[in-house]
Amino acid sequence: MHVPWAFPPSVRRHHPGERSIRIGSGRALALVVLCLLVAMPGMGRAEDDATKPGRPLWLGAFEPPEPNPGGWDWILLDSGEWIKGEFLLMRDFDVQFDSDEFGVVDLDWEDVEELITERVYTFVLQDMKTTHVGTVAMRGDIVSVNVGGEIEVLDRAQVLAITPGAFSELNLWSARASAGFMYRSGNTDSSDLTGDLRLAREGKNTRWLTTYKGAYGSLDQEKNTNNHRGRTNLDYFLTRDLFLTPAFFEVFSDEFQNVSYRLTPAAGAGYYLIRRPAVEWQARLLGGYQHTRIDEVDKAGSSNSKTADNGAIIFGSTLDTDITSAVDFILEYQLQLIVPDTDATNHHTEARTEIELTSVIDLDVSVVWDRIENPEKEANGDRPERDDIRISVGLAVEY
Repeated sequence: MHVPWAFPPSVRRHHPGERSIRIGSGRALALVVLCLLVAMPGMGRAEDDATKPGRPLWLGAFEPPEPNPGGWDWILLDSGEWIKGEFLLMRDFDVQFDSDEFGVVDLDWEDVEELITERVYTFVLQDMKTTHVGTVAMRGDIVSVNVGGEIEVLDRAQVLAITPGAFSELNLWSARASAGFMYRSGNTDSSDLTGDLRLAREGKNTRWLTTYKGAYGSLDQEKNTNNHRGRTNLDYFLTRDLFLTPAFFEVFSDEFQNVSYRLTPAAGAGYYLIRRPAVEWQARLLGGYQHTRIDEVDKAGSSNSKTADNGAIIFGSTLDTDITSAVDFILEYQLQLIVPDTDATNHHTEARTEIELTSVIDLDVSVVWDRIENPEKEANGDRPERDDIRISVGLAVEY
């Protein structure tokens, strides 16, 4: 019985017409070793990629996955670290991500190399008119969005904001409230209370912002501070950086500068001088009208009031910079040049440092300077101080 594989390859017998290949045993062994050396590195890489901790197994295809509300989102940082969790929001080049291991973390958009989501998100483009809704696979500057089974490819530079889910009115809103309190006792008893509120709605090409700042204080049970400032404005963006302000309104009162109330409606335009991930600087110029009521109290306690109506030219500037990932610094300045009564020209400046303690709670340290060029005299002839400076420390909650 002929058993061809019973002989070494070098002496293997063959039938007529059968092609014969003679390979020495040493050469055969060398060939086997060479094949293993070539195959093993690739096998090792494939195994490493498949078993790398925290790496999505379907990353090789790098296409937006099918929607899975209970699935995971993934971020690859420029440090090479993969983070698994839930993508919460990207706005103003800041990313909020709820990590499965670290909790909610704040990241710079420029530090995100890759993004893969199994949840559905809304992508708002720079023109603030176009949106894409779906899951995403982003690598470098290429953003692929799975929109109802159709893959739409975007340039990363086009993306202005990312919000969770399909379009929702709630996703357009943000709020921040802070309060500070200080009490001193001893030779003198004093207490100070400050409050700060911010409510904003940011649409595709509109921004509505309402703010309130107030301070109340007493010394030896006598009131020595009582001022309030409320402001609301609507901005309409013509481009990413240029915007109109068709509606602006501010109300201000300060008992110790004899301002019962000051109403200022205005309109104008603004521009972002700098708009980068870690630094934003915007300025606006408005024209409007100002109505002021002045209260004067004489030594007998009698109150006399008068009103004034003037034009107002308003210049405002806001600088917002990230000192670190957990510390922000904001500098705001507003000048109201009053014509023709320039004595009523006033300034408002606030420097505020926001230190992140948790994902929703910040520690605020602020310095506020208010100045009226020539305050109205009281009935007894005394003139209030031009400058009012206060320093406050408080806690803030944001949404």
